[in-house]
Amino acid sequence: MLYMANVNRFLWYLFIPFLIISYLGFLVWSFENYTNKPVFEAIKNKQQTVSSLEHFDGIILGGSNAWYGLSAKSLGNLSNLTWINLTAPAEGYSDENYFNFITSSVSDKKRQNVSFVIYSSNSLVTKNLEKRDNTPTDLVGKNKISYLPQRSMASYLKESLGYTKFREYPVAEFGDFGFDNYPCGKFLSTPFKQREYLNKSDLHEWMAHKIKNLSEVFPNAKLIITVPNGFNKNLRQPDDEGRRRLVEELKNILTKHVQDGKDSIYLTSQNPYPSSDLMCSDNWHANKAGRQWRTNELYQEIKNNLTEE
Repeated sequence: MLYMANVNRFLWYLFIPFLIISYLGFLVWSFENYTNKPVFEAIKNKQQTVSSLEHFDGIILGGSNAWYGLSAKSLGNLSNLTWINLTAPAEGYSDENYFNFITSSVSDKKRQNVSFVIYSSNSLVTKNLEKRDNTPTDLVGKNKISYLPQRSMASYLKESLGYTKFREYPVAEFGDFGFDNYPCGKFLSTPFKQREYLNKSDLHEWMAHKIKNLSEVFPNAKLIITVPNGFNKNLRQPDDEGRRRLVEELKNILTKHVQDGKDSIYLTSQNPYPSSDLMCSDNWHANKAGRQWRTNELYQEIKNNLTEE
């Protein structure tokens, strides 16, 4: 009995408090030392690209779908204008993060001189607004400190043993994705990952907020909203009708803004990629050939706006 009492005393007064203090220390250490290096480096390199250009006429905004799928360099060659790709992985994880990234990366003078903004957001086709509004993650993928570490203890152990290697997101000229340093790998079909489109009420609220912010940040620019797409031939539930309703409602929203004389806004809806040969490993991100296909398609739709004046 005395032995068991000593064991219980040891557990309650020494061992368990030691575990708790050790875990709390690990949480603090994880927060202070964690860096999502691929995202951090991509953001830093994009900001350096912006700083290196004295002037640019057009800017591409959005998340990874637009980063992989649209080329500022190609748009520049097609339009004889200077474009920059300021998309961000996961579109900054939240609208607030991404908006702050844009305004801190591009000076007010440069923003005043932008004539065209292409905005292609996954939020239109993924129903992720609530998640983005409540995310604890910052621009470079670091979470607020909580009862969970930034990464699992197992992943730290694997890294210390040399088993974990993070894949970089290379940034090429004009902020484009650097496919020359990023082999895409074999295409993997995801037939059960359905498309989910914003409902009418969420769409109106979100779009009004976006138009207001982008028009304030780029006051002299024509805003081109493009609804992104992927490779859909293998999807069990592509929800083409949901996409049609989304595009029609977007037309109504943007037409009302133009009629009110507030903004110069245009809408394009990307066609689905015609082949898996244009995709980078999954059915949502283009490879180098897919990027050229999508960029050419988008330019053909907006070239009248790009060439006027």
